[in-house]
Amino acid sequence: MNVSERLARFVAETEDVPEEAIVQGKRAVLDTLGVTLAGSREDSARTVADWVREQGGRAVATVLGQGFRAPAADTALANGTAAHALDYDDVSLPMRGHPSVPLLPAVLALAEKEGRSGHDLLTAFVLGFEVETKLGRAIGEPHYALGWHATSTLGTLGAAAACARLLRLDVERTWMALGIAASLAGGLQQNFGTMTKPLHAGWAARNGVVAAELAASGFTADRCALEGESGFLRAMSGGAEVDLKPLATLGEPFEITASGFGVKLYPCCYAVHRSLDAALELRTRHRIEAAAITEVRVEVSRGALLPLRREPPVTGLEGKFSLEYCLAAALLDGRVGLASFTDEAVRRPAVRKLMSLVHAEEGEEAGAVPIGGYAEVRIVLQDGSEHSQRVDRPRGDPALPLSWEEMVGKFRECTEGVISSEASERAVALVARLEELPDVSSLTETLIGQAARSRL
Repeated sequence: MNVSERLARFVAETEDVPEEAIVQGKRAVLDTLGVTLAGSREDSARTVADWVREQGGRAVATVLGQGFRAPAADTALANGTAAHALDYDDVSLPMRGHPSVPLLPAVLALAEKEGRSGHDLLTAFVLGFEVETKLGRAIGEPHYALGWHATSTLGTLGAAAACARLLRLDVERTWMALGIAASLAGGLQQNFGTMTKPLHAGWAARNGVVAAELAASGFTADRCALEGESGFLRAMSGGAEVDLKPLATLGEPFEITASGFGVKLYPCCYAVHRSLDAALELRTRHRIEAAAITEVRVEVSRGALLPLRREPPVTGLEGKFSLEYCLAAALLDGRVGLASFTDEAVRRPAVRKLMSLVHAEEGEEAGAVPIGGYAEVRIVLQDGSEHSQRVDRPRGDPALPLSWEEMVGKFRECTEGVISSEASERAVALVARLEELPDVSSLTETLIGQAARSRL
């Protein structure tokens, strides 16, 4: 049995997913809806939403926080872009990327269009998560090292699988959906720190809808589009030997419960989170004032600097990918939140001065690029004293999960000013029992919001 057929049969024929996978799916849905609404006010999201609005078409799915509806594929594009606009969304170690932002915008838009239930949505989401993360286990390291953005590439295949399931395609047409998606996938790390990075997630979600709907209409693709000599796996890993063993164990166990996903406490690149946890712990424990710092030295696992920008940032978006800025902001302000990544915040003289004292290097220990590993922060003070802290697992990691109440708190913060507090609380209640909803439109109706003010 070839890889494409194996994946297609798994997606089309899996009858049930475990209850614990459904619970994890709801956590991912809540977090992703929150960061989507928060991101809907970013320039990148508003620009894409404006473009979608201009295209017109059948208003069948809700563009979250923007006050209008649009065709399903275009809605997936807009919501996926918004979901990744703040870089505040969840992460997966085996995928080496962000699993939910290509998936949820695709299945939510299509479920709303097709009148599918909350259980249908969650099942499709879990299966799509399995596809993208198992593919990550197969080619993740060489794939990422070549400069591909796995959120976009593997996310396209995961979204296509999830949408095929939601449309109830048979094995043959699911097979074709995966083949179509294999040729639609793309996304380069070179665009990190620009509006195009969140567009990666949006386009992957759109690709998933398009691939599944075309396959449903009888559109065809090569039957070996994934594993063929010129197929996705070989091309996307630079011809490296591909380990196909993970694809032989689909759902055994499900990745969403086994490896899980990390929920971000900070709206910036996940490669910085361990360093931030360490720096904030040191600041609190030793009551460190920024003015007393003479040097901050950071050691991270080998490969952990790969997704980061080394040149000083000049915009808030660039600041999300600057370890030096993130640590300077944390040590100066005592926290890192949404307000840390405005252009004005990045350009503050005090933070620029502190940034110049931060020096980062990779150590000898290897981590799973770019998400795994460790960070050790050492702070030197004017009185000659030094304080250090090592972090191997950031808060929100699958091994240190946030409670449901903590995730609800993040959701409320993300939705403030985008939808009413009443709508926010209703959304939380609906997600908590999402598997019982006969139609997801009751959820999307609470999240439509009002159109953002025109950009200046």
